[in-house]
Amino acid sequence: MSEERFQKGDVVIVRSAEEISATLDHSGCCRGTRFMEEMKSYCGSRQKVFKRVESYLDERDYRMKRCEGVVILEELHCNGTRGYEDCDRSCFLFWCEEWLLKTETS
Repeated sequence: MSEERFQKGDVVIVRSAEEISATLDHSGCCRGTRFMEEMKSYCGSRQKVFKRVESYLDERDYRMKRCEGVVILEELHCNGTRGYEDCDRSCFLFWCEEWLLKTETS
């Protein structure tokens, strides 16, 4: 298991869109986590880690999945993406640790 870099309460900077793009595969994912278009607006912003994600329900197949190196940032949630029209669920956005830079102060 990899060392946990980010913990609840850590203050982070979301890396630039260019830096994040360098971590993405041909389908726009980093280790299976998609960087969504609406997440770009947070690039360069200072955020606080809400919690680490270790498992989640994948609604595509209704199975519990495990993951590593993924966090949720406080108060950042999906506002309905292009392609899903007017979704009002306000789901948390998943952030790969590669997309974040830990700051010295919390």
